[in-house]
Amino acid sequence: MLKGGTLGEPNSMKTKNIIFILTLLFTLACSSTQKKSRDINSHTSAQDQYWNDMTMESTEARTSILNVIQENNPALYAQISKDAKDPYLPMMWGQSLNFDSGAKKIIVEDKIIGDLQLIFNIKNDNKIVHAGIMHTYGYLFSTIDTPYGYKRKRWISPEVNQAFSLTGNALSPDTIDGGLLSNITYFAGSLAFKNKSNLSLLKNVSNEVFTYDYSKIKYDRLEEVLKDYTLVTTFVPYPVKPDQSENSYLLIYSVVNHFDEKETLITAFPVNQETYTKTTAPETLGDNQKITLRYNAYLVGVGKDLKGKRKLTKN
Repeated sequence: MLKGGTLGEPNSMKTKNIIFILTLLFTLACSSTQKKSRDINSHTSAQDQYWNDMTMESTEARTSILNVIQENNPALYAQISKDAKDPYLPMMWGQSLNFDSGAKKIIVEDKIIGDLQLIFNIKNDNKIVHAGIMHTYGYLFSTIDTPYGYKRKRWISPEVNQAFSLTGNALSPDTIDGGLLSNITYFAGSLAFKNKSNLSLLKNVSNEVFTYDYSKIKYDRLEEVLKDYTLVTTFVPYPVKPDQSENSYLLIYSVVNHFDEKETLITAFPVNQETYTKTTAPETLGDNQKITLRYNAYLVGVGKDLKGKRKLTKN
């Protein structure tokens, strides 16, 4: 009995030890994964807090957002100042409503978007605004937290730069060359515009955006033809799948004016496969289809109940 007990106890202990070690390793692995997830979320929250704090400082102190940017982020202030000196840059964009139809809120505070437009010598009622300034520098200072995150997420996240292998972060406020608005204008225009000649006029474009090989990029172009305008949605598949991203495309929304065939940008942002599939569904294509003005775009004389031709072409 003593012999049997002596031999059996170590085996039992060994089994228990193995189970304990495996359980401990599993627990540590789960803890590491959870910590990594928390760290990622904390980093994102810290970034948003940084931009929200600047917005609040401008609002509460009743001082220009440009003064706040100059004090807290001199590199970004330099970007904006250089972009504002380019007379051709504002011409590449259309107009946008400063109102989020989903959240039912103003996207960027009147004074903030007003100050950002004024440095570009653009003055309006801050309700119908310059689409390029709104969707780049303006979005950095929007405090609406949507189901998809803050509006600035498209630019402060590394996703778009990773997707197109832009190592200089050209499509972000941390670009090491050029300006956020100029870089996005040249990049998006090179993919969405049929006539790209005017893009060469831009003066503050980063070298990696200027020399990018756009010929290797394939995309789908959805044209929604109305009487006076054609609304163009360009879906650009990601050449590289970014880490932890559910998106597959960069969506670029632009407008062609039939009067002079001028092309202007409205916005650009990442979307997933579901958005692409829904927007380009075969049953929505063809003549006499319902057309909706999207993504806060504003066009003079264009209402809500629209009918026209929807055509999808692949490049």
